[in-house]
Amino acid sequence: MLKQLMIAASLLLLPVAASAQDGHGHSHGEGANGPHGGVVQDLAGYEAELVPGDGTVTLYLVDHATEALVPTEGMMASVLFTQGSVRKGTVVLQPVGDRLEGKGEVPEGADAVVSLRGKDGKSSQARFELGGHAH
Repeated sequence: MLKQLMIAASLLLLPVAASAQDGHGHSHGEGANGPHGGVVQDLAGYEAELVPGDGTVTLYLVDHATEALVPTEGMMASVLFTQGSVRKGTVVLQPVGDRLEGKGEVPEGADAVVSLRGKDGKSSQARFELGGHAH
């Protein structure tokens, strides 16, 4: 009886353990911190990491299937910063090797809406919570 109980408990906990860690060797999930210290969201079928830096905003895209950074040549993106319904500014991102990058500052307390146009011309958006919302 004890053996059956332990097997049942192990099977119940297996999905929790599997979802806690992804193929990069660290846990992500939407809104989590990524390998570059940014916020991660799904965007256009990629794992997108938005990294606000010192005068630079960077967007990394990771292919879910290969877990490799996606070459960004031919892509375009923009980041709209908001506080609630108030627009606080926009940064245009251009391809720079394995990332999209633009010059600009993140307004204090703002969140971001990233618009991405892929190589195929299709557009997609995702919201990144950077701190401009109340919990």
